[in-house]
Amino acid sequence: MDRSRKANRDGNEVTLQHQSSLDAARVQEMVEEKLTQLLASIETLKQTPAGDDELQRRTKAFGKCNRLDEEATTKFYDRLRHWLDRPIPQTKLPLHPPRQNAP
Repeated sequence: MDRSRKANRDGNEVTLQHQSSLDAARVQEMVEEKLTQLLASIETLKQTPAGDDELQRRTKAFGKCNRLDEEATTKFYDRLRHWLDRPIPQTKLPLHPPRQNAP
C-alpha cells in the first residue's frame, strides 16, 4: 500500500474545499439577497387572508421564527426556509365538518 497516494489525495481534498475570501463574500451576498426576498414574500403572504391563516397555523404549530441575537444570515435563512417548508401536522379535528342530513 502506498501511503503517499492517500496523503496526496487528502491534501487535494482540503485544497478543493477551500474558499477564497472573494468567493465567501459572494456566497454571503447571495444568501442575504435570498433572505431579503424570502422576508418580502412572507410580508406579501401576510396581506392575503389565506396566507395570513397559513402563517398563523405555522406559528401555532412550530412557534415564531425570529432571528436570534448574533445569528448568522445563512443559519437564519436555513431555519426560516425549514420553518416554511415543514408540513403542518394534522389536528385531531377533521378538516371539513361532517354534513348534516336534513329531515
